[in-house]
Amino acid sequence: MAIRSPEPAVALTDLAIGLEAAAFAVLGEVARRRTRGPRPAGAVVESARWFTVFFASTSVAALAGAALHGLVPAAATGSARRRLWRVSLGSIGVAGLSAWCLGAAIALPERLARRVRRTAILAHAVYLVALVRTNPPYSVAIATYLPGSLALGLALVSRMGDQTVRGPALSALAGLGLTFAAAAAQLGRLALHPRLFDHNATYHTIQAVALVCFRRAARRFAAAREPAQSTPVKPAGAGSFPG
Repeated sequence: MAIRSPEPAVALTDLAIGLEAAAFAVLGEVARRRTRGPRPAGAVVESARWFTVFFASTSVAALAGAALHGLVPAAATGSARRRLWRVSLGSIGVAGLSAWCLGAAIALPERLARRVRRTAILAHAVYLVALVRTNPPYSVAIATYLPGSLALGLALVSRMGDQTVRGPALSALAGLGLTFAAAAAQLGRLALHPRLFDHNATYHTIQAVALVCFRRAARRFAAAREPAQSTPVKPAGAGSFPG
């Protein structure tokens, strides 16, 4: 029996974001695990880890949204819809947590960054526990996500004076800018087509481009902040040819 989607454009664009973010999470984790030679500095390890968390949580939120918009009628009130809704809101909260931890890794000394991470993890753990017992509106997840995004933006701006990370910081800022633009389009109900491609589908399309910017930033941060490898000194009289 065929399943008819109540919101096909929204479901498909959510699915596309979910698969895109999942691919970025896997690629980032594989690259981190395959790093050879001297281990990167602590900030590099932390930023790579939290970029992976960001992409993974974004993927889960988008895939849950695809199921909500594509398989479950909006008027449904069953337990399946409530579970999917909580998974989506919880994943958005984890994405907000990753933004706090990314900002701390990028801009703060390691000791202070650890304190910020612990505080953010505790606060978001409380949010996730409360989510199990309640069924809050979407605005609650946005209110949880927004402070971390702003903190990440401030952290990126604070590093603009450092030429070694200016490029990746600009890429991440572009991703944040597009994220806020997408949210503005959603709130303003700006749509490419009022019926076939509504404001939610438009939001997803802009967000897909923002994820590309974040992926570029993740790769460039790791490359920019990895300590230079020293060239080994050849023993005198070894008789080897140069280079």
